[in-house]
Formats: sequence, structure tokens, C-alpha cells
Amino acid sequence: MKVKTLACLCALAAIPAFATEAVTSANTFGVLKVTCEAKKVIIATPWVECLTAGNVKVTDLVMTANLTEGDAIIVYASNAFKRWELNSSKQWVGTPVSDATGTAAGGDAASAAIARGLAFWFIKSDYTSGTYDLYLYGQDTTAAATSTIAGGDSTTPAYSLVASPKTTDANLNATGVVGFTPNAADEIRIPRDNLPDVVYTYKATQTGWGASTKVAIEGTDPVRYKKTWTKGCTIPAGTGFWYVSKGGSGTITW
Repeated sequence: MKVKTLACLCALAAIPAFATEAVTSANTFGVLKVTCEAKKVIIATPWVECLTAGNVKVTDLVMTANLTEGDAIIVYASNAFKRWELNSSKQWVGTPVSDATGTAAGGDAASAAIARGLAFWFIKSDYTSGTYDLYLYGQDTTAAATSTIAGGDSTTPAYSLVASPKTTDANLNATGVVGFTPNAADEIRIPRDNLPDVVYTYKATQTGWGASTKVAIEGTDPVRYKKTWTKGCTIPAGTGFWYVSKGGSGTITW
């Protein structure tokens, strides 16, 4: 996923003509353009709901003008997956989610509200290859946001679907994971459909995140490979990810 542009505009409250004193208020609204490269992607929640500043509804967050009937949003709420599909009138409609245990109810208004620091799935119904754009609309805020990380272990890791709420790329080695000390070998995974996940691993000895790559060993025949770990972890704005915990739980403050 790549973020191309961020456009913001300011909306000032109208001043009544009969007012004896000039009273103004301002809210900053934004549109974040996220370029996606897979059929099913994890999307961040960068905004709050317009005017109310509460948790934004994903059905308001994801603009529909350039989307296709059948495109879908999935949110994990109240221990269940909730799904909405785009209809021919460009409206998000709650649709049932089928899984191994049966069919759960479709997305509802209460489940649509999602806090900054969390993430959701977007599914492009007609995707075959290449890229497409998502436009996320809402109200800007400078308030802190949190992501809850579930605890696991090396045998049974715990997966938490989270995201940086920032509208700029998040360099986790520069900013740190505030309020939470990663466990050795914790992972950040960004799924990419049929391609390998983008994976960053935490190394306590390096006090940071990095990525492993496979490098050919010179002079070997047949060619043999070794893995090298390079420090660096930048999450593009608008991109959510799996935080894979192999130790204690905690809360990240962004």
C-alpha cells in the first residue's frame, strides 16, 4: 500500500447575522488517498467522525465514488466479524458473514464505529492485478490514540489487528512503540494476497525492528543462501497490520 497525497480543508461555522459578537469555530477535515496493491488489504483509521469527533463509522470513512458494487468492508467488533457491501446505489449495506461456525449477522451501525489505532479489512471485488485507490474522509484530531496488543507466546502467538492513526508514515524505530515494550521476536505483518507478507521482526539486542532478506552466499555451487536482518520499519500512512505478540500484552499509545 502506498499513500500518495493528503488534502485538508478548513470549515468554519457560519456566524448568524444577528449576533452581537463574532463567534467562530473551526474543524479540520481531511481526505487521505491510499493506493492499494492487493484484493484484500488492512486499512488504518486516521480520522474521527465529522463534527461529533467520536469514533468514525467505516461506512462514512471510506468514500465510494470510485468503488465498485460488491466491494466490501469487514470490521471485527464484539468478538464477531461484521461486513458491509457496496450496492448499485453506492451505499454500504450490512451483509451476512459466513464462516465455519455458520452465518453471522451483517454489519450494523453500532459496529461501524471504529477508533483510531484500530484497523479494518477492505476487499476489492473486481481486483485482478495492479493498483487502485481508496479515499478516507473524516475530521482531523491531535488527540492520542491507542492500540491494544494481546499477549501470546512463541508456541501460540497472539494476533492483534492495529494501525498507526497518523496521516504520515510511521517509522517505528524513530518514534518507538510508546507505552509498550515489544517482546523478542514479535512481528509486524502486512498481508499481500498471493505475495509473501511484508514482515518486520523485533530484536531486543538491536533495540529495534527490522526485516530479514535472503542473500546468496558467494562461491557456493549449488548456490546457498543466508538470511540477513536489516534494521528499519516504516509503516505507510493508511496501512494497518497484524501485530504478532510472542510474549506479554500491553497498549501502544500513538
